[in-house]
Amino acid sequence: MLSSGPSITEAFTEKFEKLFPSWPMFVATLVSLVLVLIILWYFLYKPVKKAIKQRQDYIQSNIDQAEQANVSSQELLAKANMKLLNAHDEARNVVKDAKHEGEKVLVTYLEKAKRESKRIINEAKADVKLQKQELLEENQKHIAAAAAMLSRKILKEEVNSDIENKIIDEFLKGE
Repeated sequence: MLSSGPSITEAFTEKFEKLFPSWPMFVATLVSLVLVLIILWYFLYKPVKKAIKQRQDYIQSNIDQAEQANVSSQELLAKANMKLLNAHDEARNVVKDAKHEGEKVLVTYLEKAKRESKRIINEAKADVKLQKQELLEENQKHIAAAAAMLSRKILKEEVNSDIENKIIDEFLKGE
């Protein structure tokens, strides 16, 4: 089977030569590619890498600040809770002290009221005793006067006031 056309190796060589038309063109393209890659590296990769690094540093800085703020807020919260507990304890102590003080004041006022009531009762008893004594003396004088009048009427004689006073005094002393 011989064909009049080119052989396989020749066809392959021809296609390969079409892919790479010439070595100088290939080298020039390769050099251009390397130059473009270097330029892209210098103008694109480094600034992008630098911007990404700055962004990472910024984000890390924010994370660190947030963690620090969280730690400080936890400390402040713990301090606030301690102050709150201390305030509750202090309030309980104040209420307890006020209750004890109130009880002392109550006892003091009760004792004062008892003393005052005893004093008033004693004064009232003394006043009643004095009024009773005065009433008895007044009644005795009335009785003596009534007795003298009655005796005058009975005797129908006149008794002078000196004798009358003497009789009244003897009567009062006799009782």
